[in-house]
Amino acid sequence: MTEQPAKVRQSFLVPEMAYVRKVQTEDVFMWLSKGWTDMKLLRKTSMAYAGLFLFIGLFISFGFYFMGLPYLILPSLTGFLLVGPAIAVGFYEGSRRRQNGEPFTLIHALGGFRRNTLAIMAIGIAQVFLFMIWIKMAFTVFAISFPGIMPEWGHIIERTFSMEGLHFGLMLLAEGSIFAAGIFLTGAFSLPLMVGRKTMLIPAMVTSAYAVIKNFHVMILWAAMITAIMFTALVTGLGLIFAFPLIGHATWHAYLQVMGEEGPDE
Repeated sequence: MTEQPAKVRQSFLVPEMAYVRKVQTEDVFMWLSKGWTDMKLLRKTSMAYAGLFLFIGLFISFGFYFMGLPYLILPSLTGFLLVGPAIAVGFYEGSRRRQNGEPFTLIHALGGFRRNTLAIMAIGIAQVFLFMIWIKMAFTVFAISFPGIMPEWGHIIERTFSMEGLHFGLMLLAEGSIFAAGIFLTGAFSLPLMVGRKTMLIPAMVTSAYAVIKNFHVMILWAAMITAIMFTALVTGLGLIFAFPLIGHATWHAYLQVMGEEGPDE
């Protein structure tokens, strides 16, 4: 059972910050269950919305291929997941609307950012900037791992299972983990806060980081579940069209339980 918050006034750095509740590991599975329910009820819009961004991801990948930059396809696909929190705004809006008994269409999903335009655009721009840095670092790692090798498919496949390929994979994994940890810390709840409470950028990021730290063990499990779902979806290809909505809707329910729409004394 989830601990009930103490009925005391909690002071915040700024008024927009939310009260953070303590949750338990079993709550992670409840979030996924509620996310699954939302996905089933909103499946047409949610899957169409997910499919749109999957198409964009494939377009970027084919773009790198035809530009003669195949070594950037894998980093672009993984980096595309780094900007996932911004994309998930449409799913948060869907769950919010279902909760309030409001209709939800693709127009509503695409327009979800309008509930807090400036803050959501700011974090979206920041994540795109991080994505660009990630791609640049992937190029650097390739150059370090395969000195003197042209970045072509034949060379990449030939060296994949070599010592250089192992170094490349490990270095890319290490860099990706650092990026993902930072984004998860500040982004786990910041965008749901922006949609639900119309919180501004910095208060939302600070509150998100505090919520992750306060529920550290639970959030480690939550991050592991997200990673497992996304990995399974990537292996199966089209599974991403189910994984994105499931995680997006489940994250909204995680936000509602950890922070809710109201503080303890409101």
